[in-house]
Amino acid sequence: MATILIIDDESGIRYIAKTILSQNPGPEPLTILEASSGSQGLELLTQYHPDLVLLDYRLPDMDGGEWLQQAESLWPTAVLLVSASSELEHIAHQQALIVGTLAKPFKLDKLRITVLDALSRGLRGEVSP
Repeated sequence: MATILIIDDESGIRYIAKTILSQNPGPEPLTILEASSGSQGLELLTQYHPDLVLLDYRLPDMDGGEWLQQAESLWPTAVLLVSASSELEHIAHQQALIVGTLAKPFKLDKLRITVLDALSRGLRGEVSP
């Protein structure tokens, strides 16, 4: 069973992502955790060691770069970067933990496919160099 941590300050985004991933889990069931801030996400990261993190780059208490820097020393796991920023791809290439990106607003099928693809490539709990 894979564990996914969704970190987004928008409750609607967390709800939609959790609903879509819960309804269509793919080949194995998913445990889905939610955080509304970067600091809450770091707490859940250290407590549950998720296999994959969906990280909103713009959080109220820290930006995604700060979160990634702290996360790398706590539990370096695969991260899908989610953002409405036009610089999404540029940002993603600057961080080792990022295994993919998802631009907001995203299509529901794109979310599901992107998450399942990251999990199926064996990115759970580790990031390849």
